[in-house]
Parts: sequence; structure tokens; C-alpha cells
Amino acid sequence: MLHEIGGVRQDSQRGHRRWFQDDFFDLYIWQDEHGTPVAFQLCYARGIAEAVISWTAGGGFDHASVDGGEKPLRHAMAPLLRPGGMLPYFTVYGRLLASTAGWDPQLRVFLLEHLRDYRRVLLGVPRRPRRRALRTPRACGPKGDPHR
Repeated sequence: MLHEIGGVRQDSQRGHRRWFQDDFFDLYIWQDEHGTPVAFQLCYARGIAEAVISWTAGGGFDHASVDGGEKPLRHAMAPLLRPGGMLPYFTVYGRLLASTAGWDPQLRVFLLEHLRDYRRVLLGVPRRPRRRALRTPRACGPKGDPHR
């Protein structure tokens, strides 16, 4: 489950910053003076093939992979965000759903709704499922027995 990290350095440009973490996610949420979320950055697959999805109220969504800055025979450099890559949406959404169970409902709904919005941007508006017509067995033999 994502737990909040205390003592986060504040960035006055975006608002009050909060940091949540578990073994798979790092989540940063910026809130205005009323507590309304105005931006988030969700880093996923920590330590594996880390990537990040970001959203800001004025800028919309971005997705990037994290280049750790480690090169053979050189000093480690600061990590960089490289645009692109495919978001494994259903994996991230499913794990986030489980990791935010028991959270403040307003914050949880905000985050999950924005991820669903991002899915619509990526994959388009989901099509309504088709309904299959119910088939009734045809009478094949005497007295309507279909097994004869």
C-alpha cells in the first residue's frame, strides 16, 4: 500500500507537494491552497524499467521512461526523463487500485479518474460491448427434441 513520506521539500511554483511510495510506485501530488490536486507524477516499476506518467491542470498528460544516468566506466549522472514508451495501462491501473485501498476517497478518485482519462486519450473512447442474440435450439426431430 502506498504510504506518505513526511518532510517533503516544497516547490512553491506548483503548490503543496505530497509524496507517496511503495515497492512499485513513487507518487507525487501537488495541491493548491484549498487542497485541490493540480498536478501529479506517478513513477512506476521502480528499480525495474522505471517510467512516469505526469498530469498538470494546464498541460495535460505526458509519459516518459526514466534513464537512470548510469553508464559503464563513468560516474552516475542525474536521471533523465525520455519521452515515449508504452504505458502498461492495465498493470499500472490494477496495482494502483490495490495500492490505494483505504486512502482518502477524494484523492483516490482524483487519481484513478485521471488514469482512466489517460486511457481514453491513448486508446480512444471504449466501444460499447456487443450483445449477442440469444439462440434458441431448433427442433430437429419429432416433438421438438434437438438431439434426435
